[in-house]
Amino acid sequence: MGRLQSLFSQHQLDVIIGSLLGDARLECRSIGKRNPITARLRVHHGEKQKEYVFWKYKILKNFVGEEPREISWNNPKRKLQETSWYFHTKSIEEFGALYRYFYKDSVKILPDDIFSFLTPRMITVWFMDDGSNTRESFTLNTHGFSTKEQKRIVEFFRVQYAINPTLVKDRTKFKLAIGRREYQKFLRLIEPFIIPSMIYKIRNPRNDLSASNMRADGVSMLTP
Repeated sequence: MGRLQSLFSQHQLDVIIGSLLGDARLECRSIGKRNPITARLRVHHGEKQKEYVFWKYKILKNFVGEEPREISWNNPKRKLQETSWYFHTKSIEEFGALYRYFYKDSVKILPDDIFSFLTPRMITVWFMDDGSNTRESFTLNTHGFSTKEQKRIVEFFRVQYAINPTLVKDRTKFKLAIGRREYQKFLRLIEPFIIPSMIYKIRNPRNDLSASNMRADGVSMLTP
């Protein structure tokens, strides 16, 4: 990871790592063709997060060729026309190094030593990408990681911040939940870094995230 820290500014690295823990992905078309490999970062969010996309773009602008673009597409699940915004960086060796770090057999993983440098701002970007708020609990949509990787995330929060998350069942997979007792601790951790356009993530609870998987005290009924 030391080399990566020399390739990007700390603010850029906070946004890149937080985004890769969340919704962003790295696209690599040069595996087996050249060494070192090259890759590009793709950022893609819905219409509601348009300002968030442009915020990321401004921070990573020196790696990007074109401004974010709008795209419309049919969502068969919701049966409506969706609008979203995206951009991708140039395909360069710096992101190729990140690809080697974050991917194994073309699948995104949780790198072994990531917690040694995970900053509160990285966690906040991760939450802005993948977090939800019910006013009684926060959740992080960690479905893409294995149960073993999610347990490592739980342990990190416990040791580093004295925050005790649990894993809750969400359909066929699990996600991270931070219950009522830990709510204010987590809020104090991320609130200083939430950007204005994403304040709704901590101020406006989602009614569709019911407490069906939570006990009355805000603790998950499922343990990791």
